[in-house]
Amino acid sequence: MLRARWFLVAVASVWLGCKKPEAAPLPADPKVAKQGRALFQRGKSVRGTPLTGFLAPERVELSGEVAACARCHGPSGRGSAEGGVAVPDISPGALGHSRTKAVGELEDRSRPAYTRDALLRAITEGLSSSGRTLGVTMPRYVLSPTEQDELLAYLEQLGEHPDPGISPTSLTVGAALPLTGRLGPIGHEAAAVVRAVFADVNASGGIFRRKLELVVEDDAAHVEAAHSDATTRLLERGVLALVASMRRGPLPSDARLTEEGAPLILPLALNGGTSDEDSPVFFLHPDEPTLARLAVQSLARAHESELRRKPLLVVHTGGDLGKAWASAARDELARRELHPPQELTLSDSPLPVDRWASEPPLAVLYSGTPEGLDTLLRGLERRALATRVFAPASLAIPQVVGRSTAHVHFLYPAGLGERAPDLEDFTAFMKRHDLRPGHTAFQLGAYAAARVLVEALTRAGAEVTRASLTQHLEALRDFDTGVSPPVTFGVNRRVGIQGAQLATLDATTGQLVAVSGWIPLSP
Repeated sequence: MLRARWFLVAVASVWLGCKKPEAAPLPADPKVAKQGRALFQRGKSVRGTPLTGFLAPERVELSGEVAACARCHGPSGRGSAEGGVAVPDISPGALGHSRTKAVGELEDRSRPAYTRDALLRAITEGLSSSGRTLGVTMPRYVLSPTEQDELLAYLEQLGEHPDPGISPTSLTVGAALPLTGRLGPIGHEAAAVVRAVFADVNASGGIFRRKLELVVEDDAAHVEAAHSDATTRLLERGVLALVASMRRGPLPSDARLTEEGAPLILPLALNGGTSDEDSPVFFLHPDEPTLARLAVQSLARAHESELRRKPLLVVHTGGDLGKAWASAARDELARRELHPPQELTLSDSPLPVDRWASEPPLAVLYSGTPEGLDTLLRGLERRALATRVFAPASLAIPQVVGRSTAHVHFLYPAGLGERAPDLEDFTAFMKRHDLRPGHTAFQLGAYAAARVLVEALTRAGAEVTRASLTQHLEALRDFDTGVSPPVTFGVNRRVGIQGAQLATLDATTGQLVAVSGWIPLSP
């Protein structure tokens, strides 16, 4: 079946004013044209409303990304070959002039030049400027008056203004990283790794003869600052995308990323991440609530009969993250028709260790501070309880775990044992660029982010846009970053690694050791 459902036919694109020849066309409002870019490139308005069209004659509905004009005509409107169909050029230069004869087999045969009204009629009714019915592969779009103005304004300048951060000689991306304060050393190390990856690419000729450039904004104090955070400042400077920014969780500027369609690639998320299916943020590792789901899935496979007799205990230290941890465990248990968990917040309640001595829980799922984990483990030790504790690997701290190494299973998504990445190339990379090991986890994360960005930019080709970059990120399958398990994204998937292993902390070396195979996240 032809993939022409994305085919916006040979008619879209220049403001020629009114029908009266003496009426000079008015220039499009740049702000309105910028809003129209979202419709053309991403199939979604800046207000979040999906672009909708229907394929004749069955009226098959297309919506959102699959209805985006750029899917077939390309980001600059120059046309393409889609499923064996020649998709015509719809740039202003192509449609601003009349044709006196047919051009090959294209559907933009002899016709007058397109006026604003004729262009709108072609887009919404499927009729060319000559009144001929356009092919069935041309969607008939449903546009509000505001969307009509936005799309037509953008079509007037189609192909004339590249997306931010793109020039004939360079591609500029940004990173919001702490450069001062307690986390400043981590930010500088991450930026150095990304710049070194870019230096290797540039030394080989760049990406389609464009050099990669990185600009960094200090994000150390965005929580306290009264001005805009670093992500907003980077967007205002005009970057194509963001890469390896550090973040603790969602930010107000995420709405700006969504509005502009600028992807944020593999942020250095302190607690992992998760996103809505159409979010511009692509994470490497799953967030802690997802790890809680994995823990429940692992326990259900091995101890389902016991889980049907007694509930799990979920312990956390409060706050939104603790509530999200407990909610994820509760939802996963309910999905498997198992007992809901018992929940305990350490900040509000003392540990009921006396009761546990007579009725020990099957397992404890813990999320929170290291101090809270220490309190939990010491309480279990006092009663000599061998209850297994599951916790995120970020809490694998030898001083906290102490003598409880055999009883604490950490959920680790970065790969251990046979799943561990071979870091030989990364080690050679660091030596070649005279980069010293520092905060290794963040350096590895920055390297993975830069590698994923370079791969997606290369696949996007010479006419890259923010929208096409996002589409090629979504198309990554089992991509080897060199420092992590294979990464896979999708239209409905914004976390590259969907799984983890159980690990214990070796008391002698202080290193994590796998005690399970890979646990893939079940849908």
